Amino acid sequence: MPTLADRTLKLVKEGRDDIMKDIIKQTKVSGNSEITCEALFSRNITKETLCYWVYDLCRLVNEEAIPLMEDAAASLNQLDELRAQNRDDQKTIITLQSEVIGKRDEEIRVMKESLKSTVKSEMKSYASAVTKSCNAITKSCSDILAPKRICSAIQTGAESAERRKNVIIYGVMEKADEDLPTLVESVLAEVGEKPLIRDCCRVGFKKPDSIRPVKFTLTLSQDTYS
Repeated sequence: MPTLADRTLKLVKEGRDDIMKDIIKQTKVSGNSEITCEALFSRNITKETLCYWVYDLCRLVNEEAIPLMEDAAASLNQLDELRAQNRDDQKTIITLQSEVIGKRDEEIRVMKESLKSTVKSEMKSYASAVTKSCNAITKSCSDILAPKRICSAIQTGAESAERRKNVIIYGVMEKADEDLPTLVESVLAEVGEKPLIRDCCRVGFKKPDSIRPVKFTLTLSQDTYS
């Protein structure tokens, strides 16, 4: 749809064409480029005709062309202002972008420093905890492996192993001149055992109506479990 400016421009062009056609017709020239002062001052052009042409041209310029050019100038000025404002807005956007980027970089730097500090603190805490744990384990191991404890454990184990070698047999007939080692070996042979024995003896005080048990010690500890 044509705008007001388009319609005004059309009217200016039509008014101009009407005047030029009349001038060309009255001066008998072939075109607009041949309209000269000599042609306008020809004998067949009256002052009244010239006055009409001047009047029409003045009216066309004042009423149509000038307002149209003023609107065009206002539009151009407004366009220049918009362009200038656009340039200012672009500068503002660039400045804001720079500030945002700067703040983002600063935030990233602060986050890195905070993360580095946190990791360092956590590593110190972890290292401290590990050190304390290692110290506690070391102390516990030291207490467990102390020479006195080792000797006590060895002695206890040796005594326990030695006690397991002792064997007591009940009901073996007692004689005045008995050979206890031989007697014990014969009893063990009857049950299919032939261990090496030592320290054979009767246990307790001799009484007329009782048989004292026989105690002996196995030479090898594995005989205890056979």
